[in-house]
Amino acid sequence: MAKRIITKIGNIFCVEVNNEYKCYFQYIANDMTELNSSVIRVFKTHYPMEYVPVFDDIVKDEVYFYAHTILRYGIMYNAWYKVGKHADVGNTEDIWFRFHESVGPVSKSYQWFIWKINQEMIFIGEMKDEYAHYDLGVVFSYDNIVNKIAKGEFLLRHVD
Repeated sequence: MAKRIITKIGNIFCVEVNNEYKCYFQYIANDMTELNSSVIRVFKTHYPMEYVPVFDDIVKDEVYFYAHTILRYGIMYNAWYKVGKHADVGNTEDIWFRFHESVGPVSKSYQWFIWKINQEMIFIGEMKDEYAHYDLGVVFSYDNIVNKIAKGEFLLRHVD
């Protein structure tokens, strides 16, 4: 019988990148606006492989990006593993995401939406510079999360 995977808000996970360094992320919320998916904050610092995590230090690190994902699959496929938990999940009230409704390959979309966690999407039409820094609000697969951590980009085509 398969072991039941339980995740809770505040859990901290480790991603080992090419057996060269470690990065950490924390599960901070569920977003009903985006399929009730798990929202994570990925921290910027790369730690040596022998690093023993100090959770107080990890959660004070600069956030590299926020993303929606399904934690269970990352655990099942050994993309990341749980290392602990911390009550400080940061300020989840001011995290913004952006999303476009275009389907298929596009070079420009006029169907952009923005939103905060668990709030209604706001239609903005064409992407404006003031929103361009918002994190993409799609549910990313575990390999997309790892690729972004390791190579600085998701496995998607960028859309303006």
